[in-house]
Amino acid sequence: MAKNHIFQKQKLHLCVVSMLVILFSLLIIASGSNVQAAQKNLTYNFTSTDGETVSTKANPGQTTVLIFGYVGCGKTRSTLNSLASCEWVRRPDIRVIFAETDGHTREEVQSYADGYGCQDITFCYDEDGETMMAHREYGQLFGLNSGTFPTIVLIDQNNQAQSLLQGTKTANELLAEIQKFADIEGEGLLTPPSDSTEGIENYVCGLKTIDNTTISTRANSNETTVLVFGYTNCGITKAALQSISGSAWVGRPDIRVIYADVYGASSSEVKEFAQDYSNHIIFCHDEAMLNWGHALSYLRLYGQTGGSFPYIVLIDKNNKVRSITLGPNTEDKIFAEIEKISSSGSDGSNTEKDPGSTAEQGVANVSKLKASSTAKTVKLTWQKVANAKGYIIYQYDNAKKKWIKKATLKTNTASYTMKKLTPAKAYRFAVKAYATLNGKQVESKSYASIYAATAPNAVNFKVTAGKRKATIKWSKVKGATGYTVYYKAHGSWKKLKNTKGTSYTKKKLKSGTKYTFTVKAYKTYKGKTHTSSFKAKKVKVR
Repeated sequence: MAKNHIFQKQKLHLCVVSMLVILFSLLIIASGSNVQAAQKNLTYNFTSTDGETVSTKANPGQTTVLIFGYVGCGKTRSTLNSLASCEWVRRPDIRVIFAETDGHTREEVQSYADGYGCQDITFCYDEDGETMMAHREYGQLFGLNSGTFPTIVLIDQNNQAQSLLQGTKTANELLAEIQKFADIEGEGLLTPPSDSTEGIENYVCGLKTIDNTTISTRANSNETTVLVFGYTNCGITKAALQSISGSAWVGRPDIRVIYADVYGASSSEVKEFAQDYSNHIIFCHDEAMLNWGHALSYLRLYGQTGGSFPYIVLIDKNNKVRSITLGPNTEDKIFAEIEKISSSGSDGSNTEKDPGSTAEQGVANVSKLKASSTAKTVKLTWQKVANAKGYIIYQYDNAKKKWIKKATLKTNTASYTMKKLTPAKAYRFAVKAYATLNGKQVESKSYASIYAATAPNAVNFKVTAGKRKATIKWSKVKGATGYTVYYKAHGSWKKLKNTKGTSYTKKKLKSGTKYTFTVKAYKTYKGKTHTSSFKAKKVKVR
């Protein structure tokens, strides 16, 4: 009997220990886990929103941050928002991949990516279940069968999966994890996070404006955002916009108003609609038929599924959604809500520190910054700031990891050309406005920045005619991503092929006919293609 009793106690002890181990594991997963034990990395190929194939296999000289998540996940949004605001995400020795796991289309994920405005994060979509399968396999690799999103895999330069993390992570936390296995220095957030716990993490997305630009619903650090979802034939939407247009606050530099059509209105339709309202309101069309989904995503933050238009979303300077109202609204009610946010002390007064800023806000921020390039120049253009005395132009120095002042414009001229640049090279520029206030110079609180690349040099090539064919050969152009071959017999140019090689043969030509050929080099950077100038050469086919 005594032996039996001891055996029963041992069994009970083992059961208790086992249950505690299981409970502890579940608590780790629920709260956001860090699983560390280097594993041989898995190889999966995803498709980016740019149509490129993105492999999870490590690139030489790069640490990979692979993030699995979905657009409706608040913890995923919080993590991406922190990353999009940090400095180290721009480093050439780190690549960041976001793999969407919920089956959203390319257009939907691209709109999601536009919301973060960070071209250093590669966004991948999942219409065939590949990313979900990869997510499951990575979990099993680290001994996890379930958990919370986002799931983050850190992969070193030797293609070893070093650790798996789950749950909300800040840029600072991720950098600390990377530094455990990689010799990387860097800064965390450019804008320190607010201590405020008020509001819900913003559902960010990119909206297409009637000026053919993309604007993000992600908060700017010095602005409260008023986001209005509605449609052009809605009388209540019109009344709300009319009230906002007549307000005293609609043009304030610390308040941004965006209107987003939700019923598929074209750019021209919304442009005509916008003529009746203040030009301080940013109007966005819905040709891609995505805005209704964005509006519903905002409603779901508060557990709602629909209601009367307009939907008016207030987003504070910390990128937190503070309220959503449905139906009739007036500018005084909206402004009262804005003042509540400001007076609560949690509206976020932090601004970006680099390049330098002043304590006073006497001039609005630069907006609508664009870039166009040749092989050795980049022309920057932007929208004039009404009360600006001039502008300060900066260029980012990747080696020194800081902004360098390149020029100060002493007139309110909204363009500047950077010269003597290197062909086929990537750059980043920024512009700040400045004015004179009480006898001293004050600058806009934050800067507008843009990534750009110079075009490659022109291609040196030769064409050799053969029997009913022509062969084009050329020398490599430094920095070029690839080459495009064109030809014509008469009339307009016809594209033959995009290639990374240095030769091409066009067959099945007509004997005795003269053909003109050319080759253009191109560089693809941040989703844009920069094309070289070109020369043309004629040959007569035998």
